[in-house]
Amino acid sequence: AMWWCKRMKGVMNLSQVLRRGVASSRARSTAVRKGDARGILSDAARPPPPGSHVKRKAVMVAATGQHHGKTTVTLGMVQALLARNWNIAYQKPVGQQTVPVIDEQTGEELEIDRDVDIFKDMWPQLVGSYSDSSPVAFPPGFTRMVLDDKVQTTDLVEKCKASFERLLAASDYVVVEGTGHVGVGSIIDLNNAQVAAILGLDVVLVVPGGIGVSFDVLATNYALLKLHGVALKGVILNKVEPSKMEQNRIYYKKALDRWGVPLMGIIPSDIELPLLSMKSFAQILNGEFLCGQDKKLRFFHHTRLIVSPNDLMGDTTCDRSIQAHSLVILHTSRIDDLRAIVQQHVVHMAATGEDLAGGIVLFGPDVPGSADIAALDAAGIPTLYIQKQDQDGKGFDLIRKVMNHTHKHHKDDVGRIIRTCDHINAHIDLDAVIA
Repeated sequence: AMWWCKRMKGVMNLSQVLRRGVASSRARSTAVRKGDARGILSDAARPPPPGSHVKRKAVMVAATGQHHGKTTVTLGMVQALLARNWNIAYQKPVGQQTVPVIDEQTGEELEIDRDVDIFKDMWPQLVGSYSDSSPVAFPPGFTRMVLDDKVQTTDLVEKCKASFERLLAASDYVVVEGTGHVGVGSIIDLNNAQVAAILGLDVVLVVPGGIGVSFDVLATNYALLKLHGVALKGVILNKVEPSKMEQNRIYYKKALDRWGVPLMGIIPSDIELPLLSMKSFAQILNGEFLCGQDKKLRFFHHTRLIVSPNDLMGDTTCDRSIQAHSLVILHTSRIDDLRAIVQQHVVHMAATGEDLAGGIVLFGPDVPGSADIAALDAAGIPTLYIQKQDQDGKGFDLIRKVMNHTHKHHKDDVGRIIRTCDHINAHIDLDAVIA
């Protein structure tokens, strides 16, 4: 517990929590776990009545699953509301993936949700402190601490509510983002539906494109909202195949009409927005840059694994040249292939004046020589190196990791964040979301 306190100082002052009296806190926690869905709400924390001031000044954006697009939608909303010259606050009441930041008021290091770091870095004018924007963040082992009664859900509830009320009082509107699907956090009696109930918020759910499976998952999440007395304000469909936009619009609206819930947006897939950058690959693969770190935000349309000499050089009966915007994965022993890739970039630039904009991931026991690294750097090819012991012998583990990973926003990828915001705002009814 004390280790956790030190790490989270300024976000959750657990030393105070632990001094409040174990007996009374355990009694409150036990009442919650016995099935009282509203047991975590003190009289002061109970939600305001429908149509209250809170409901006119804030909304929670949640999703039916991880990677369904709630952060993407929230980014677009915040950008558009700031463009109206409103004083906007953003809050992630419960966060799971944390990053360290320096508190602007105390100068102390805090652990906050990574999305809060992105929003505050992108828009420094957002209302509120780091600690109010990310009041509860889960370090490793946090769930066990709650279940062992070292941390009490009731104290987390009060922390979330007090932070939200400060943001609400200081801003024109608060955009609240959930975490994962609606049920995430249930293990500590603080899932998204419970948080929305505590704060008195309606919820807009972001769901993936489709009809049958998508709606089935939506229904499951909606049931949990209803269990905690939370209104589903609207639904936004995300990552819809462009050719099926109208079909999704017609049939999803028909299905939602049975609930009296409006469809507030249909966002088509964009082939470039989810593409991974070199920075993402470095994090996923635990790689180090040999060169080209200034191009860490470069992303790729193609991924190619070089396994044998014929993959790139040997067969002259077909074109085996590297496509533009390709990430190439190869073993460090294939030095001739590496040099051939560099040569292709150099020749293409000389002939067309355009960069092939490629990237390379090398794996193996030995780092290439300094001359080869210098040639890669001169050709403008960002290159990562991964130790052989971290992967299989042929690179298939690397391909598997690359293909199975979903793009996450990076705060220094400003251009892509702006493009994401513009894409979102072209396809949602913001006035309906915030009404």
